[in-house]
Amino acid sequence: MTTYLETYCTISDIQLVAPFVVCYDRKRTFSNWASYSGSGNSTVYQAGSVGKFSQLFANDIELTSVGSTGAIDADGKYYFDEDADVVYYRPTSTNNPNFDEAVTAGRDNKTLFEEFISRSSDFARTYINKPIYKNKGVGTGDSLGRDFPEVIVRATALLAASMAIMPYDNERGTELQNQVYNPETNLGLLDMIRTGVISLDQDEDGRDKIVKEVAINGSTTGAIVDTFGHPQTSFDRIKIIISTAGTFAAGSTSTVAFSSYVGSDSGLKTNLVENAKIIDGGLQPIGHGVSVRFSTGVYTLNDEWEVEVSGLDHTSGGAIDTIQLKRN
Repeated sequence: MTTYLETYCTISDIQLVAPFVVCYDRKRTFSNWASYSGSGNSTVYQAGSVGKFSQLFANDIELTSVGSTGAIDADGKYYFDEDADVVYYRPTSTNNPNFDEAVTAGRDNKTLFEEFISRSSDFARTYINKPIYKNKGVGTGDSLGRDFPEVIVRATALLAASMAIMPYDNERGTELQNQVYNPETNLGLLDMIRTGVISLDQDEDGRDKIVKEVAINGSTTGAIVDTFGHPQTSFDRIKIIISTAGTFAAGSTSTVAFSSYVGSDSGLKTNLVENAKIIDGGLQPIGHGVSVRFSTGVYTLNDEWEVEVSGLDHTSGGAIDTIQLKRN
């Protein structure tokens, strides 16, 4: 499945907000090993009822997976028969895995925490119900040069950490989660973004315009950094593509050009609206009454963005206030 959606933090960000989180790696220990005679090699052991896993470890070192018991021809190799729910393993030298090694199973730490990051990013995107734009483009970054606003990075990292910890320490996991969203106080970071107490740089009018990167060259440093206008259509996905490459810089005549396409009766992104328009750094129309602003930077031929627009009412959230009523 193809996705244009981004993740908002890194494993290093998680370790910054919760240094202890690396201990919660979801590994489980196998200690019910028995000698396996079917291989004709007494150094191979088997353990049953182990449950599904993706990687076997010995003393926290990844072991080598093979496709059959017959392929276990060296120390440190294992075969997991998922249908039979049995794992076969050849330990180092004459070690007995019940006593001489700590044999665990699960997923490698990087893969596991990248999933936490993806799930947390998806949750954050849905919960605040507004677009989250990159700090990309020359002169648009924050003090750390991060891709996304620091409040989004921190909220995603805290939520990912809480996901890792919650099954083992509910109190500590809930404490981290409440810093992100708290149904009782509405004072979590995402709560305050959703209600308007904390604003993002691009905040204007909710979810009616969402910018997504479709195909951006690795050399490109420029980006769409702002949108404006109320869409004059119920729904569309506007294609924006760089038709002339180059560098757009303040103080120099721009040669970079873009084209935009809107939907038609024959499908999405089929009708050319703006053809080879020079990027000038201001708000420039792309179709349906919507404009975008490009940052300074390098743009590569065929860099492509998608702007999902909807003229329907997407109003949600909003700061809660109180007024005093008096009866006469």
